[in-house]
Amino acid sequence: MGLTEIEKEAITSSFSLINHQEQHFATIFYDCLFDMAPLIKPMFKRDRKLIEEHFYMIFCAAVDNIHHLDTIRTILLELGARHRNYGVKVLHFPIVKSALILAIQHELKGQSNASIENAWSHYYDVLAAIILEGMQEEKIA
Repeated sequence: MGLTEIEKEAITSSFSLINHQEQHFATIFYDCLFDMAPLIKPMFKRDRKLIEEHFYMIFCAAVDNIHHLDTIRTILLELGARHRNYGVKVLHFPIVKSALILAIQHELKGQSNASIENAWSHYYDVLAAIILEGMQEEKIA
């Protein structure tokens, strides 16, 4: 099920507050992720700054295209295929979701509420479903 207009508004308005922090948000996200699941840290072999930049680029694209998700569908499918090759498993997705919500709470500094967090949670589920689809597709030679 897609997002409601109220959820889209909650995401875009809260993103405007997060976006003032730019790359800082990605650092907070990965700090949360590695604190919650230190055993997955070795999966991230590239330079952390580069990983953070890539995450933030995808994060911004997801928000920028919230009204036209088909625009980034191919990117998300490819992201899924890459993550499969990195060894990502379905069981990692709830951990990533929790880290994302914690990072959002941190960046909103008390301005977060249940409706904002639920909207982000729902959008994560929508995006994750596409990424998982990409993880499950057979490699095309």
